[in-house]
Amino acid sequence: MRYTIQRSAMFLAAACLLLAGCGGSSGGSDAAAPALPGTAFVATTDYSTGGYATIDLDTLAAQTFQGSGIVESDNAVTAYGGRIYVINRYGFDNITVMDPSDLTAPVVQFTTGNGTNPHAMAFVSDAKAYVSLYGADYLLIVNPTTGEEVGRVDLSGFADADGIPEASAMVIVDGKLFVALQRLDRNSWFAPTDASYVVVIDTATNEIVDADSSTPDTKDPIVLTGTNPQFLTYDNALGKIVVSETGSYGAQDGGLETVDPITYSAEGFFVTEGDLGGDVGALAVVDGAKVYVVVTDSSWANDVAVVEKTDGSWQKQGTLGLPGAFIPGLALDGQGRLLVPDRDTTSPGVRIYDTATDQEVEGSPVDVGLPPNSIAVF
Repeated sequence: MRYTIQRSAMFLAAACLLLAGCGGSSGGSDAAAPALPGTAFVATTDYSTGGYATIDLDTLAAQTFQGSGIVESDNAVTAYGGRIYVINRYGFDNITVMDPSDLTAPVVQFTTGNGTNPHAMAFVSDAKAYVSLYGADYLLIVNPTTGEEVGRVDLSGFADADGIPEASAMVIVDGKLFVALQRLDRNSWFAPTDASYVVVIDTATNEIVDADSSTPDTKDPIVLTGTNPQFLTYDNALGKIVVSETGSYGAQDGGLETVDPITYSAEGFFVTEGDLGGDVGALAVVDGAKVYVVVTDSSWANDVAVVEKTDGSWQKQGTLGLPGAFIPGLALDGQGRLLVPDRDTTSPGVRIYDTATDQEVEGSPVDVGLPPNSIAVF
């Protein structure tokens, strides 16, 4: 699950204790090395400091780097247009832009504003990107090349009573930006409120799109079946946005839901947390027929469930077999493999699985220094 220090400091502390400490050492080389296509960039952290590494996806060789001032302890990472974007979240409030040809220093680092807690980026072009802000009531629009702010989208009308809508995951489909609004109660340990939304924004005009034409006087969001959406991703083969909705931790009141990006309709859970045996988190979708999703059980241990579509019905087929792990994200490498950042405190590393067989490949896990937190493939 994509936790932030602000939203879940108590959980992270508990998870560290349950997993015998959030340890890890940096190690590795700081020498400059070009990062070529077929490379994964891994942001790492032990929750007191950050680091980063690259993995050659052909040889599975890793190179680690010291991250101070570049990758902070609360981080996420994404890639676009031949560059790496490190989102330094709670308490850091900045984005570091890296050129893969020299990963020893940033191209530029820009602030998103004190206390804004940036969470995700969605790119329109080299000159325009959206940044979701977990600590603000608006969406930031920036030039991702220079870091210049070029606009904002007001989201205050979608907030719950505390005034902040908790904008998080985003995806762009056919010129429309879909933004997950968790709408958690900051005055009650970030508990889910009555409903969570996905807001639709036209990327050509930056205007909010009315998702419900039956109420023409208002610009309505998509109302999700569950609450507390953690991750969303668009799968071209499926033609749908897949959303993981955690709800209240430990309650098994969430699940995985599809959203139709054409009709703007939430289509209900196609698999529930009850089916999966725990809270849902990070997900990855393979060719419209298989979903990998991180599931957290009652003891806070993570595993990756395998959900497949057969004869029009989605069913859990098993797990990858990672009991006791802490898995904050998932990524596909474009070569038929799933990358799993496993923060197991005894042997943290990036585990790699063949998506055709669900078997771990030779050479996995890959040691990346500090425990891995977020992965971008470029």
